[in-house]
Amino acid sequence: MNRTSSRIDVLREAAKDLRYLLNRGYHKETVLKIIGDKYLLDKSERLILYRSVYSEYEVEVVSKKKLSAKEVRGKNVWIDGFNVLNTVEAALKNHELALCDDGIVRDFSEVYGKYRISECTSTSIRLIGSSLKELDVSRITVLYESQVSKSGEIAKMMKEILRNLDLDLYVELSKTVDSILSRVDGVVCTSDSAILLKAKHIFDLAGYIIIEKLGYQNLIRI
Repeated sequence: MNRTSSRIDVLREAAKDLRYLLNRGYHKETVLKIIGDKYLLDKSERLILYRSVYSEYEVEVVSKKKLSAKEVRGKNVWIDGFNVLNTVEAALKNHELALCDDGIVRDFSEVYGKYRISECTSTSIRLIGSSLKELDVSRITVLYESQVSKSGEIAKMMKEILRNLDLDLYVELSKTVDSILSRVDGVVCTSDSAILLKAKHIFDLAGYIIIEKLGYQNLIRI
C-alpha cells in the first residue's frame, strides 16, 4: 500500500503533536486516540503513528545502546525470531515499513500469537543467515515464542536451511522470549520497544537486511 503524499503530511503533523505530548509525560495510548480523532486517522495510520513516534528520552536511550554493523563483529547475538522474520518478510512482500524516531525499522503487520509460513519464509531465513555470516558475529541464539503457532516448524526450518553456513547457531523455543532478551549479556536484535529500552546492547538486524541487502527505498519517515 502506497500512501499519498497528502496523507503522509497529515501523519507528520499528527506525529508532531504526539512527540510534544510524549515529551511531557503523557501516556501514549491515551493521547494517540485524541490525536487520531483530531486528524481523522484510520486504523492503519494510528498504528504507524504508534510504532514510529517516541519521546526524546526513549530515542536517547535506544541510540546509546545501538551498535553499527562493524561493532557487532565477534559479539554474541540474541535474536527475537518472529520479530525479525516478520519484518524481513514484510519488506519482501513490499509492505509498508518505517524508519522510526529511535532509528529502528519497523513493519505494521498485526501478528499476535500466530504465524503463517509463506513463499517468503525460506528467503527471509536465508537473508538472516547470510547477513549474520557477513557480519562475522560469534554465537547466535534465535528465540521463538513456543506459544506461537508454527514455532517448532519454523525453528526446525531455520536449522535446516542454515546448517551449511558454519554458524555457531542455536535455535530455541521459549515461553519468556521478551524477558530473556531484556536481560541477556549480548547484542539483542528486535524492534520491540519494550525490550530495546531494557537490553544492554542492540542491533537492528532486520533494518540492516532491509536497507543494506534488499535496498528497500520506500521507508516511511514521519
